[in-house]
Order: sequence, then C-alpha cells, then structure tokens
Amino acid sequence: MSSSSSASSRLTNRRSVYGVPSRCWCGRNLVTYAAQTKDNPFRRFYRCAVALQRQTEEHLFKWIEEALVDETIMVERKHLSLVDEVKELRGKMVEKLELEERMIRKMVDERVKEELEEVKAKMKEEMMMAAETLQKMARKMAKTSMQKVGITLLVVGTIACICGKLMG
Repeated sequence: MSSSSSASSRLTNRRSVYGVPSRCWCGRNLVTYAAQTKDNPFRRFYRCAVALQRQTEEHLFKWIEEALVDETIMVERKHLSLVDEVKELRGKMVEKLELEERMIRKMVDERVKEELEEVKAKMKEEMMMAAETLQKMARKMAKTSMQKVGITLLVVGTIACICGKLMG
C-alpha cells in the first residue's frame, strides 16, 4: 500500500470517529502512541492494538489533538444547548410563577371581599340591634318621664285642692 493511499484511508477512518474514542470498531481498547515519523515526530495518537498485528485491516487511528478538539466542540455544543434549556426553563418558571401570583392575588381579593361583606353584615346587624335598644330606652324614658309629669301634676293638683279648701 502506498503512503498516500495509507494516509487517505487513515484520514477516512480518523474522521469517522468523532471526539475522544474509547474503543475500536472491533471492540478492542485503544492504546496511545507517539509518532516516530519525520513529519509528525512525537505527535500522539490513538490506535487499536490489533492494527499493529493486522496492518491490512482498517482499525481505528486518530490524532489526540483532533480528538480533543472534537471533544471540545461537542462539549461547547452541549453547553450551549444546556444554556438554551436553562433559559427556556427559566422563562417557563417565570411564567408559571406570574400565573400563580395572579391566581393567589385573585383568591386573596375574593377572600377579602367575602370577609368585608361578612363584616358589613355583622356591623349592620349590630347597628340595628343598637338602634332597637336605643328606641326601647327612649320609649322607657319617655314613659318614665310621662309618669313623673303625671305624678307631679297629681301632687300639684292635690296641693292646689287642699290649699283651695283651706282658704275657702
């Protein structure tokens, strides 16, 4: 296999795995190696251990820095997705809380109106009872006053009669 063919097959294989790989397609764990080539001295990469024994098969190969860049991009996308979710949830919570606040205010207003009506009815009843009591007291006082006036007239009349008989 020529080096350009090998490089293109590696490139195809390398790009098919996104992010930091954990296993090869064959199910084997990956090993980290350092390149010993003139173009990539000591450049680190992931490689399936089987690939060293079976060089004709295409097993996983991926440069570590590419895997880390892929992983960083995936994490950033997930982060942005979570930020959007949090914003959406925050908006929904604010809506829900505002709705609950309106409902509670409405319930409180209704309860206040009910209490106010009860207090008004009770005050009206107490006022009517007080007015009735005042009327009874006024009648009693009027009756008592009339009795006093009648007794006074009787006493004055008796005195006048006695005086008239004595003088006359």
